[in-house]
Amino acid sequence: MDRKTIFLIALAYLLVLLTLGLVFFIKRTFLFFLPDSFGPVAIGVPWFGALGAVLISLSGVFDHERDWDPDYWPWHIARPFIGVGLGVVSVIIAKAGVLAVGAIPPTQPEKITTNLLYYLIAFAVGYREETFRELLKRLLDVILTPGSGTGTGPKVSAVAPSSAPHNTSTPLVITGSGLTDTKSVTFGKDVAQFKVDSDSQLTVMTPTVPVSGAVTLTVTTKAGAATLQFTFT
Repeated sequence: MDRKTIFLIALAYLLVLLTLGLVFFIKRTFLFFLPDSFGPVAIGVPWFGALGAVLISLSGVFDHERDWDPDYWPWHIARPFIGVGLGVVSVIIAKAGVLAVGAIPPTQPEKITTNLLYYLIAFAVGYREETFRELLKRLLDVILTPGSGTGTGPKVSAVAPSSAPHNTSTPLVITGSGLTDTKSVTFGKDVAQFKVDSDSQLTVMTPTVPVSGAVTLTVTTKAGAATLQFTFT
């Protein structure tokens, strides 16, 4: 799907969420089928998780104007549902931490404050779900593989082929390590479309550049950047 379609879908999600929120606070009786809570999770947690997820989807539409990848459309379609799931899980984890230290059951005013905290957690996790997944990954790495380093940044060891025509978009394979969270691939100042195949491999379509010559191929991830020389013929 193109950016315009994804934008309209994300905007529709946002309007639905805002409408549900207004109805809930203005005329709660219209949503009589909703309980006050889902077990230990306050009723507002799924809503805030979905809201955060939809807002990050909209942000992606604007942030990736020049390197839009249409293959990411399922990510955008599933955003509110992923936000709901991760928001609920994060709040359960937070409540488990509170219960683990033997907190005294709160009074009514304290309960309201606590729910606000859980709403904030749900929104933050929905908005930055990749950060939440990274935290879980680090936690599991510490528990399951203590003492093993995860590296300080990406490494690019090779690109095949090592050269390509300057006026034609050509598929390349970049190999290295730490490539899972790749944010951009550039050839000099030109941005290329790419797909993450694994932590050690990217598939890239070279940009069409006006002149031949050597350029710096840069792979940028959350942890840093790695470079390699590339030649346009």
